[in-house]
Amino acid sequence: MHSVYRNFRRLGMVVCVVAAFVAVSRHGHAEEHSCSTADAKRADSEVDGLHSWDALFKWYRAYRQCDDGGIAEGVSEAVARNLVDRWGTLPQFAKLATTTPGFRRFVIQHVDETLDSRDLKKIYANAATRCPTGLRAFCDDLKKATGPS
Repeated sequence: MHSVYRNFRRLGMVVCVVAAFVAVSRHGHAEEHSCSTADAKRADSEVDGLHSWDALFKWYRAYRQCDDGGIAEGVSEAVARNLVDRWGTLPQFAKLATTTPGFRRFVIQHVDETLDSRDLKKIYANAATRCPTGLRAFCDDLKKATGPS
């Protein structure tokens, strides 16, 4: 009976340690992903300067927690401009997306219904006819995001 009690007590300590770890992890995660008022102002003020994949990546790394509402619409427009006006720079995007897969998802998510229909058609056409070597999966995802439903 004594060994059962000892095992039960060890299990209780393990449960407490795991619960404490989860609580600390959640707290840290919430702080890491919250968008303060100051962050939102900076994120919004930088949206108009997202004229390259490097600039968009830098914004993503600093402010992705603020990617909502009007700010998100501005980011979607920046993504569209990169895909429509600067399609030839897509290999630069690929380098960044390879090292940070979340950035790839972020870009795909911003090819959305807030974009002008002409931009969506151009992105689809670029993905269908001008896809760089090695980016077929990304181009297929772009076609899914922009093609007829």
